[in-house]
Amino acid sequence: MKKLVSIAILLVVAFSTFSQTNSFYKPGDTLYYLNNRATYLKTNTLVIIKEANVAKNTNTFRVEKHLLDTDSNTYVLDSKFITNGLQQLRSNGVYKSYHKNGNIASEGETINGKKSEGIWTYYYENGKKKSEEKLSNDSFFRDQKINLVMSFWDDKGNQTVKNGNGFAQFLSEKDGLFRKGSFKGGLKNGTWTAFKNKTKVFEETYKKGKLVKGTSWNDKGESFDYKEVYVEAYYKKQNSGSVEKYVDKNFNSNTAGVIGNIYATFTVTKEGNVTNVEVIRGLTQDYNSEVTKVLSEMTGWTPAKKRGQSLESSSSLNLNFKG
Repeated sequence: MKKLVSIAILLVVAFSTFSQTNSFYKPGDTLYYLNNRATYLKTNTLVIIKEANVAKNTNTFRVEKHLLDTDSNTYVLDSKFITNGLQQLRSNGVYKSYHKNGNIASEGETINGKKSEGIWTYYYENGKKKSEEKLSNDSFFRDQKINLVMSFWDDKGNQTVKNGNGFAQFLSEKDGLFRKGSFKGGLKNGTWTAFKNKTKVFEETYKKGKLVKGTSWNDKGESFDYKEVYVEAYYKKQNSGSVEKYVDKNFNSNTAGVIGNIYATFTVTKEGNVTNVEVIRGLTQDYNSEVTKVLSEMTGWTPAKKRGQSLESSSSLNLNFKG
């Protein structure tokens, strides 16, 4: 008899037993995080508590977040902020992020873990100001926020965008691509292109910040057309519950009376197969092994796509068992 009650794909995993009380943690303590939530596992993200009870009679902590640099195998400073509680990091007030060389990368105000509508300032790795950006409503009748680039400077300090209008070109530190294009009213407008060395990697057309069409090229010169920059991997149909149905149908265990959750992560390859299944939080060995087996045998996924090209991506699954 199957014990699978419900299945949901999640991006985070909660640890309800994790304490957030000020009396338990003190300055200098180090905590690890997975998908922005506290975990007892050692991960690539750690937080050092610098000050507890920052605001009087509130559960607030001033912290420094560090990420593992795989090149040096050391943790480097990523950001500084005040968080409401420690189970889930939720920045309130001034937030500052940093480049690997220690120079500031960005700064601005946050509210409950999200950027506020004030001006955010971004900097190049050499310390020079790069841009000033702010959030604004998409329209008078909608609450959806859009990001407006109000000012932009090149890496030599020359301002090329004023009051949201102008031309920008820069080397992206995230992917090493050289990008160039125009802004109108703070939004991308017209043609934007990106190059790797002198080879064009993609070309996109925008109208009032909305992507109209795009074409990318791989290392072989093959072209790919798209209308969305990124599409997540999915099984059978997007948001159709197909993963839930597959696991429910194929899960087989003779163990009775098991109650609890199994949280697993896995990789969806460019070919649409599942690999690297890992049970992060499990139940019995029998259940953990069956979950690993069922997921590993899955085929037929539509892989994630970035600018029209298939790529390997990570996903996660939370299974709830009720005895």
